[in-house]
Amino acid sequence: MEELNLKELLGYHRKKSLRFSEFIETVVEDPDQYLQTSSSLISRAIQYFGYEIVVRSGEPTISYKIFKDLFSSGVNAVFGQEACIKQIVEVIESIDNEAGLNRGIVLVGPPASGKTNIMDLIIRAVEEYSKLKEATLYSFLFRFTDDQGHSLELRSQFQHHPLLLIPITLQGAGGKISHPRKELFDLINSKRATYRQVIIPNIYRNATLDKRTLDIIEGLIQNPRNDGKSLYDILEEYVRVEEIEFSTAQAKGISNIDDMSQLRATIQHLDLGADNLKILNRHLSQKILYQYDGAIVDSNRGILHIHDAFGGDEGVKERDYKPLLMLLGSGKVSVESTQASVDNTVVITTNIDEMDKLDRQLDASKLLDRIEKIPANYLLDSNSEMDILRRDMQNMREEYDTDPNLIRIASYYSVLTRLLPPIRRKFPPGWSDEKKILYHSITPEQKLFIYSSQNEDPVRTIQELPHWHPFHNEMFRLNINPYDSESLEKVISTHSQAVNLRESDLFTNEEQKLIDDEFMRLLWNEHFPYEGQSGISVRQLQNIMRNTISNSDRQKIHVGIFLNQLSRMVEEGPKLHHWLAIDNRYQKEKLLMDSRRIGDISLDKGEGDYGDFEGLIKVVRLLYSSIIKREITVCTVDRDPVQIEYDLRKYLQHALLSTAHQNKAFAHVMIPKFSFIDPTTGQKVDEPDYSFMLTIEEILTQGRQGNAPRTEIAQKFLDYQNSGDLALEQDKTIISSRNDNFLQCFAKEFSLLLSHRKVDEEVNPELLKEAIFHKQHDPERFEQYTPKIKNFLQNIIRNMCRRYNYSPEIALDTIVFALRKQIVQFEKILS
Repeated sequence: MEELNLKELLGYHRKKSLRFSEFIETVVEDPDQYLQTSSSLISRAIQYFGYEIVVRSGEPTISYKIFKDLFSSGVNAVFGQEACIKQIVEVIESIDNEAGLNRGIVLVGPPASGKTNIMDLIIRAVEEYSKLKEATLYSFLFRFTDDQGHSLELRSQFQHHPLLLIPITLQGAGGKISHPRKELFDLINSKRATYRQVIIPNIYRNATLDKRTLDIIEGLIQNPRNDGKSLYDILEEYVRVEEIEFSTAQAKGISNIDDMSQLRATIQHLDLGADNLKILNRHLSQKILYQYDGAIVDSNRGILHIHDAFGGDEGVKERDYKPLLMLLGSGKVSVESTQASVDNTVVITTNIDEMDKLDRQLDASKLLDRIEKIPANYLLDSNSEMDILRRDMQNMREEYDTDPNLIRIASYYSVLTRLLPPIRRKFPPGWSDEKKILYHSITPEQKLFIYSSQNEDPVRTIQELPHWHPFHNEMFRLNINPYDSESLEKVISTHSQAVNLRESDLFTNEEQKLIDDEFMRLLWNEHFPYEGQSGISVRQLQNIMRNTISNSDRQKIHVGIFLNQLSRMVEEGPKLHHWLAIDNRYQKEKLLMDSRRIGDISLDKGEGDYGDFEGLIKVVRLLYSSIIKREITVCTVDRDPVQIEYDLRKYLQHALLSTAHQNKAFAHVMIPKFSFIDPTTGQKVDEPDYSFMLTIEEILTQGRQGNAPRTEIAQKFLDYQNSGDLALEQDKTIISSRNDNFLQCFAKEFSLLLSHRKVDEEVNPELLKEAIFHKQHDPERFEQYTPKIKNFLQNIIRNMCRRYNYSPEIALDTIVFALRKQIVQFEKILS
């Protein structure tokens, strides 16, 4: 390991300064880099660190990488809030493009929805970006010297842009009035072609300096030592332009406050000491020995973030936010009986209840007119919810033996409590009655999986967006070519835990065909921005997880303990747990949900409906049963998934050949079309292998005899191919194609093959079951079983550990639980 070079590591040096004229020359040469506003700086900072594209429920959204918390190893990462962040970015960019005054942004949402985390990461991104050369952030200072070469530097707390030193209006010799700043900007554009004209932000056209800075300049001009010197001479001699950086800790360009009183600008005395006073007295009077302070002053050119701004029992009064009214109304702050121009982006975070109080205040209209509300609700994507829990409960997972499905089930339940029923009345033209009926009958668990499902072909989803979709504008802004599929695929992000709808076992084949991107987009947008405002928060969920630890044996933490904790809370009711008090306004328009099945268990009419928190616990119990049934089955069968995929592709090739041979009229066309080269033998196959097909059909058709099942699966393939839902590799047959979505389309059939194993003559299912119970409760008796039985069980446990991250102890407990509840039956798996 190399030795630490502390001198090099801490080798920061003060950045060089420029004379005023040198800086102006630089601006004239490359004005775009130096005419940033606070909003354009924030926008650049967010984009600088990169982005990905997330496609969720048919909606593509830009996911900026800063929200993964690149700066602190993901400790404060924000997951799943792309829709909220998209609105923030859009408002910030629109502010920069507007000729009018700034608007404040208000992030409104329920407690613990990630509002503050979002702002913390934006602020951190701006702070880090300001340290880079790409930021080109400059301010100025006044430098005073004496004859011995000693110097004194004075800076403004406003960190004004150096261009503001150029007056808007100036009276020259002979009383002639000129407009120096305008003439500078006219000069800049005169050097550029019409199509490259620079748009000068209003802040640079109209902003003025603060009183103290103007007093310094005036004092220097009036000083007899400077008699005969012009304003240019004064600026050249006394002003130095320097690069600046923003700092949250020092409140430089960034203010974080939780008290509106901190908005008011105050005057602080400046104590220089005798030596510095001596230098200053040669140039100025001591009347400028003060500086301004306050959140608005400190955040000039950056971000002003106000936490929980409208809290308190009585809400907030106009006298509290009066400085904010001036800031958002005129772009100025009141100082010393006058006003100074400021350029900052105001972001306020507040809870829904606090915002409602402000909305009801009769005298709040002036503030409400100046702010833009952006919802920051609880997550509706269970994958993102899992990401939060994995990060925040990392210590629990390291310290205790934790069921690998615990976080998934907890996330499922939290999202289910937040969902609202589909009650839309207007549908796009062309929707069939069947599609409308399906829309209204979507169950909570189906909606859960639609919201978090893995898009089968995200590139195609983006390329087939309707022309009016706002994502086209986002792609244009970020220079993304939607028709460059290869480049597009590189920036699309997928989630490792996302489940394809076909793999969820909650939708029939007919329903899957009806649930297209448009269907999912309508479902996602129906209740925006209200869906996610109620339900259990991730913070409350974490508390339940901690209670789960307390009620466990402090060694192993099972899903069942967590679900029992949930049941207890529901019994205690909304007086103790406020999230149980659901808003019933949507229930009035919704009929009770019909009875349904999840796996092998039926739910009564209305049971597990939207807002039925007790019934939703049963829903997640059944989802958990489906998960462990699939896991135990796969680990028992222990077949190579690659070989199973090959068998399924081969079966489908033979099924298509069989169909071709039966169609006498078109056999001469269809047989060559569906013939293929067997990759194992290299021989051309143009006759169906009926023995092979019967072997596969014993598993797939579950007892159905004859050609009908074979014809159905062949037709399913043709339907998918004709609709474009299945795309094989170009010029390849089913059996030779690999880079396609075949398994997504035939997930059910693949799962059936994966969960079937021919029984070994020495492994009796009943003996295996008994051995499992004895292994847990009577290890000595377990040792009396044959090596074949013991090895078989150990292999199941080993597979569960390897495939699904179980510990051996939790794996055995889960198998025992599944057998007791008859979730798995080895006699059906080992047939």
